[in-house]
Amino acid sequence: MKRSSLDYRQVLTRAVCGRGRKFSQATHAVKPPEQIQSILGAWVINHSFDSTRVGEAIEIRGSYDINIWYSCKGNTKTDVLKETVRYIDQVPLSYYDRQTREGSSVVNAQCTQVPNCVEATISPSGDAIYVRVEKEFAVEMVGETKVCVAVYPVEMAEMDDKEILFAEEEETEEYDELDPDLIIDDLED
Repeated sequence: MKRSSLDYRQVLTRAVCGRGRKFSQATHAVKPPEQIQSILGAWVINHSFDSTRVGEAIEIRGSYDINIWYSCKGNTKTDVLKETVRYIDQVPLSYYDRQTREGSSVVNAQCTQVPNCVEATISPSGDAIYVRVEKEFAVEMVGETKVCVAVYPVEMAEMDDKEILFAEEEETEEYDELDPDLIIDDLED
């Protein structure tokens, strides 16, 4: 088979056209309803989010609840404080194919590390609790793009890859004769 007998075509297909990842930390100041003595526990629950494409980044809008279990009144009473936090994160695309057809992209976002309370401390004045939360997202953008593929003649439809490779090798130019004096051999030294 000669290389000139190959045709190439552009095929419109859906493919991953963008990918990104972002780890983030945020510190939230939560105001307790009364003076607290100590923090007994802090956790994050009820996480939900949605993602959309904004230029060459993916915007993630979400919310979660911060629950803080604390003691007050001289450590004689405990209570749980709940606060809902809303956030917006921009995840830059480390890989982005600009050849994606406009309006054809679908965004998939996955929370690879759910929001987690890393640290909770009482402010020096005692009127706030600082909660440090970390989370991570991985995003993918799937869209329509063109790929170029080789099209073989119908006669080659039943051949496997090895036969095609050997057929191409058989048709390569053969050298008439090699001059043995041109061969340099380092072993003769």
